Amino acid sequence: MTKLNRLIKEARESCQWRGHRMDRFQHNQAQTYAISVCRDCGYGVGIKTNPLPNEIYIVGSAVALNCKEGK
Repeated sequence: MTKLNRLIKEARESCQWRGHRMDRFQHNQAQTYAISVCRDCGYGVGIKTNPLPNEIYIVGSAVALNCKEGK
């Protein structure tokens, strides 16, 4: 499992815990970042495999806030 795939799995689990139903993650060809949005509320999540020293690997409203539209 690549680093990006591991981070996507972790982000997806965090988003699901918050009640989000995430779309498929889109990533660049070099697999250095990926993004996705919730199908219900539109909150997003972003992943960087090599963040700067003052950044984190997984960011976004979908990992920080509960889904507004979730059932």
